Amino acid sequence: MPFPHCRLFAFLAWCLAALAVSAHHASAQECPNGRITNIFVDSHSIFDMSQIDEDIRFRWAYSIANSLHARTRADFLEAELLQQVGDCLDMFLLEESERILRQYDFLARVDVYAVPQPDGSQHILVDTQDEWTTELSLRFRFDTGVDFEGIDLTEENFLGKGILLGGFWRNRRELRDVGWRVGAPRTFGTRLNSELLVGDTRVGSFFDQRFTYPFVGEVGRWAAREVYSRRETLFSYALEDHPTLSHVVLPVEVERAEVTVAGRAGNAGNLVLFGVGISREELRFPDVANRVEAVINSNFGDRSPASPEIATEAQRLTRETATTRVNFLVGKRNIRFQREVGLDALRGVQDVPLGTEIALTFGKSIGFLDSDGPTEVDDIFTRLRLFGGVAPGRWILTAGVTVEGRHFSDDEPMDRTGWRDVLAEADAYVYWRPKGPSGRHTVFTRLSAAGGWNMDSPLQLTLGGPEQLRGFHLDRFPGGRRVVATIEDRILLGWTGGGMLDLGLTVFGDLGRTWAGDVPFGMNSGWQSTVGAGIRIGFPKGTRSVARIDIAVPANGPNAFRGPMLRFTAMEFLGFRIGFADQQMRRSRRTSVASTLLPGPAGG
Repeated sequence: MPFPHCRLFAFLAWCLAALAVSAHHASAQECPNGRITNIFVDSHSIFDMSQIDEDIRFRWAYSIANSLHARTRADFLEAELLQQVGDCLDMFLLEESERILRQYDFLARVDVYAVPQPDGSQHILVDTQDEWTTELSLRFRFDTGVDFEGIDLTEENFLGKGILLGGFWRNRRELRDVGWRVGAPRTFGTRLNSELLVGDTRVGSFFDQRFTYPFVGEVGRWAAREVYSRRETLFSYALEDHPTLSHVVLPVEVERAEVTVAGRAGNAGNLVLFGVGISREELRFPDVANRVEAVINSNFGDRSPASPEIATEAQRLTRETATTRVNFLVGKRNIRFQREVGLDALRGVQDVPLGTEIALTFGKSIGFLDSDGPTEVDDIFTRLRLFGGVAPGRWILTAGVTVEGRHFSDDEPMDRTGWRDVLAEADAYVYWRPKGPSGRHTVFTRLSAAGGWNMDSPLQLTLGGPEQLRGFHLDRFPGGRRVVATIEDRILLGWTGGGMLDLGLTVFGDLGRTWAGDVPFGMNSGWQSTVGAGIRIGFPKGTRSVARIDIAVPANGPNAFRGPMLRFTAMEFLGFRIGFADQQMRRSRRTSVASTLLPGPAGG
């Protein structure tokens, strides 16, 4: 009889209907903020013509610049998002997507937000504005005079896909690099970053190749990188108050290779980091006994053999080493990001890291890949990185500490046992913004310390320059340890040049000193101070980049308030935009394990 079959089909139909209703309710519960049904990308060119006065002179030039510029492609921007069509809207992932895009230097402004629709779904809007990415840069340095330091021709966003292509000639002090570079942030359509640099130095060549798959924001679970680099160069020591010489240089060859894989467990804001890898490092000083050279008046292109006394001193820290290590990485990351406007930039947006982080790298040498070159060493390498940041009220306070060193076994020569090549950096940044009419002010304070102990490889720090005491030239007061304090008032002006640029003023003071330590040609400087003022320029309006024109003078000593130093820099040297890393310390680090794989607090 058909009746039982009809009842069976009716029962099955009822079950399917019940499942459909249940699925509908489950879907509604799974997507309390609605499901994403469309993503719209609005990629603006360099200049927003709607914000530029109609009667401004040369308005047509900015329109032509826009037409010549290749805007960032919509599909590139959309591929960087952590949410796609069909996903349930997650506001945290949306904020992370915006922060990931903001890490690209070729984007001046990034806004990613959701627009609710009448049917309960969500549309995602991605609104960006490009920086000027095709750059012909003539590099000048205003220090002891006006020095031409090279030329760069670079496209940072080729075809609107974030691809970097460039050639360069750089002639800064002991460095003279001629070469080209290419980099892609989305190699093979993935998040794999690739980079290649090839060229010649003053005394040889360099080659740097790397693939990096980074942690994606604060939600990515895996990261990896492969690196190979080789460089023949010079290491320069500054000579203070020598009657005829300004520097002494010695040859250095560095070769590194590394493969590392890392992972993270936990949730954003409470992550445990772990990793493992293998690295190979070789440090050589070829024919150093005959190649220590003296420099007169900072002319590094005209060198002559150094006197025996100076050559002997320069060779004190030239122990060649080679080692293959197995490396282990562990860490705890409790970081969130706070969106701030005009902190280091004038009106640009920055993501300020808050919370705590600890990261430890531990590497043990192994008897593998022995060579006939430098002596293979038996050591344990350790690097510890700490970070903390809080933002109570109108204050932002952050601090970072990095310490690294190598511990040699008892089998090494007696003068090399224990901890060697110990490098330490400690930095604290404090920002404060007053309320009311003074809200255009940002008071920035920095305390920074750096130094080396029991060094086997070259190290020298100096007290002058744009990152230290700005009233002294770069080579003043060399030493092995340094401390610097800075206070600066950054004032945003209301005038915007017809809607085309951001303009600000600054007044600052610097205080610091060096200690000789155990490095060649080091000295105890005593406390030195400088004061100054300057202009800060952001172009175009809203950019996160800042150019500075500063004038500073010594504030104590025999030359107090005499001999003003004029400086022009194409970037902001102090603050989160540049980070905590000391550039002079960087040239003395002999390992780069996990330096870019484990993201720093300001990264992601």
